[in-house]
Amino acid sequence: MLTLYLMYTNLIKLIIVSCLLFSCKPVKEEDQPIPDTVISEDQLIKVLTDIYLGEGASGINVKNVPGEKFDSVYIFNPLKDNNIEKAAFDSSMAYYTRHPKKLKIIYDKVLDRLSVIQATGKVQ
Repeated sequence: MLTLYLMYTNLIKLIIVSCLLFSCKPVKEEDQPIPDTVISEDQLIKVLTDIYLGEGASGINVKNVPGEKFDSVYIFNPLKDNNIEKAAFDSSMAYYTRHPKKLKIIYDKVLDRLSVIQATGKVQ
């Protein structure tokens, strides 16, 4: 009788441990929901694309402006143009930096957009 009791007890323990192990399956980082306080991936892709386009335009001085007038000619604020506050951008970048797989996906899409713009000469 005691052996039968021990067998059932061990079987119950095995079932409980098995249930716990199978219920603790990790969620892929890319599938985790993004908090509401973080800028969406699509918005961030657009802002980062605008930032890199602005850096590129200012770096090559497209309008051939002398140095002292440079700042007044190249008025460019991608955060303001996309209605995003700097604090929201900074905290979002901090979030995505802690989630490198999501950040890589974002930067891959930014590079794709920049490649299309370079190939077509048109900003989308």
